[in-house]
Amino acid sequence: MNRRSRAFPSPPCAIAVAVALVLAGFLLAPEARSDHPGLAFAKRGSGEPTLVLIHGLGMDRSAWDRVAPALEARHKVITVELPGHGASPPLTNVSVRTVAEELDRTLRREKVKNPVLVGQSYGGLVALASAAANPGRVRGVISIDLATYVEVDSERVANLVDLIEKRYPLFIRGVFPPMVRDSTQVDSVIEKANRVPRETMAAYFRDAWSTDLRPRVRGLKTPVLLIATDTTWPVSESWDSARKRLGYETAGPVTARRISGSGHMVPLDRPDTLAVAILEFTSTLKK
Repeated sequence: MNRRSRAFPSPPCAIAVAVALVLAGFLLAPEARSDHPGLAFAKRGSGEPTLVLIHGLGMDRSAWDRVAPALEARHKVITVELPGHGASPPLTNVSVRTVAEELDRTLRREKVKNPVLVGQSYGGLVALASAAANPGRVRGVISIDLATYVEVDSERVANLVDLIEKRYPLFIRGVFPPMVRDSTQVDSVIEKANRVPRETMAAYFRDAWSTDLRPRVRGLKTPVLLIATDTTWPVSESWDSARKRLGYETAGPVTARRISGSGHMVPLDRPDTLAVAILEFTSTLKK
């Protein structure tokens, strides 16, 4: 959704895109480990700081397969899977806070110190929440195509959740393919989203619609890089305006970088450009 949308002016993370499509009438590698209650993950590469890559809703750690090879020569790279996605066991109660706690538990168990958390869409919410809950223990955060809150009303949320619960295949095919511009990735995106149980997907969407991280990132001292598509941050808009609109004005040192020509799933559409942005950001961080 872009700024011209009047029904929901908030920018498109996966959640806002889903809402926009409904209202518009559109809906006619490495060895992984899964140690409950932590997250399934895979490790590759070497070098500090460690990069922890967190995918968005409906995906799994393979979302980073086109990005990670460019990172692992300079960094240890850990790709994790959200609860209820891939090999990670589901949570009884889904929330950004509980998912962030599972991430923290997993990283502590693996003795990962001062990582850079890289999250796409919902994964970005988790990265920001983890940094806010662990001041001084996260070296940096990269949030990809993400606002820190979404403005929706309860009736429309209920309607969309009802669609997820009653017409799940149609919901998946209407929502997820438009998030990627690389047509060769569409079938894979649909397949992965269909693997997420509908009750899990509904729980994540409910949570995302009700999450507002602005109070929790207020005063955040961890460096943050927002990587945004043209839709989330139009070329005609200044960063000062976008920072306020996207809910980053209360955080501390936040910079932004626009990646043009990409759908919402930037790791699939522009993996090389994304990898360069990540490496340039990590090179600026203090050791």
